[in-house]
Amino acid sequence: MTDNDQTTTRGEALGVIVCRLDELRQLAASQELELIGYLLDVAFNESCDAIRRERLSAHGQETTG
Repeated sequence: MTDNDQTTTRGEALGVIVCRLDELRQLAASQELELIGYLLDVAFNESCDAIRRERLSAHGQETTG
């Protein structure tokens, strides 16, 4: 995504990233690529945490705004 392409929100981007990472970590596991699978799992978990933080932040803004 470039600076000129603002049609995708941060939350939407995180959703796409989580889906792709999940697909890739399953592929790595099926091919017994342990280290790559581990790294993808870490990235997947970090992305899930980022989604949770985004939702909590948005929810906090709704209750205070």
